[in-house]
Amino acid sequence: MDEFTSTLVKKFNFKPKYIRRKKYMYICDTDKGIKVIRPVNHTPEKILFVHNIKQHLIKQGFNQLDYYYTSDENLPYVINEDIVYIMTDYIDLEECDLSNKNHTKKTIELLAKFHKLSQGNNEQINTNNIEIFDIKELFNKKIDNLKKMKKQVSKQKNLSDFELAFIKTFDYFYKNGVQSLEILDKYKCEDLNKRAKKNIMICHNKIKEENILIGEKVYLTQFENITIDHFIYDLASFIIRYIKKHTEDYLMLEEILITYSKINYIDGNILPILYALIKFPNRYIDTCKSFFERKRTFTPISISSDLENILQLKDFQENYISKIKY
Repeated sequence: MDEFTSTLVKKFNFKPKYIRRKKYMYICDTDKGIKVIRPVNHTPEKILFVHNIKQHLIKQGFNQLDYYYTSDENLPYVINEDIVYIMTDYIDLEECDLSNKNHTKKTIELLAKFHKLSQGNNEQINTNNIEIFDIKELFNKKIDNLKKMKKQVSKQKNLSDFELAFIKTFDYFYKNGVQSLEILDKYKCEDLNKRAKKNIMICHNKIKEENILIGEKVYLTQFENITIDHFIYDLASFIIRYIKKHTEDYLMLEEILITYSKINYIDGNILPILYALIKFPNRYIDTCKSFFERKRTFTPISISSDLENILQLKDFQENYISKIKY
């Protein structure tokens, strides 16, 4: 048995029986069931913040999560050689499949329940010292970067296939970005931040298939990126991911919004903001930025295929979100 990991297990007040490594984590068979120990790239303060949110969720009735076990020092982590380790239960269930309607609906319901129950009084969270994410500032920076990329390419004579595709599609995505920002301005997106801070709304920020585990119960895991932000940001990210993964047998946007709103009501006044968040060409800008930052004598296959996927989906996405009426 690995002596190092065995010591970690004991620091979490468990007796190790058998330990095996799986990717970046350790699967530990203990005297109290199978647990997982994994390193996290976050400060102890951030892990304490996440732990407090999880404790709040459990008190509110949301126990579909990977609970942090505490150490012999009553902390939700152990530090060894400046690396922070956390321990959770080993949840051996199927990862979410967004091409499966049943999985998708269960995920939407889970997300809505998480957002609803995370709100409310939490005496351990002091929002006075917490900065709320400014989406408009980020989007403005991305639009500026997009313009700089266009200026850079316009000076070149011999263009690669990727650069030619960029030039041909620039106007479309730039226009979408500008329109998104205009909508965020018109509908006072900054008011959402005030509501999020007042009601202590939590965004997961990593709603991916591997973090949603489905069996008789559905679990939301990997909470380390949570922030205090309006839930609409999480919902927009999920819909963007769903569009990216969609098959021919997909859920209509109205069905997603109705399913979500039955649990966590969506005020019609924020639908324009949801529309703007989905419309903004985040993936396009990030993919082009990756290309121009890493440009060599060839285009990496992953970047080229990402751009191809974005261009293939642009008409579908435009039609899909046009169903948002406001």
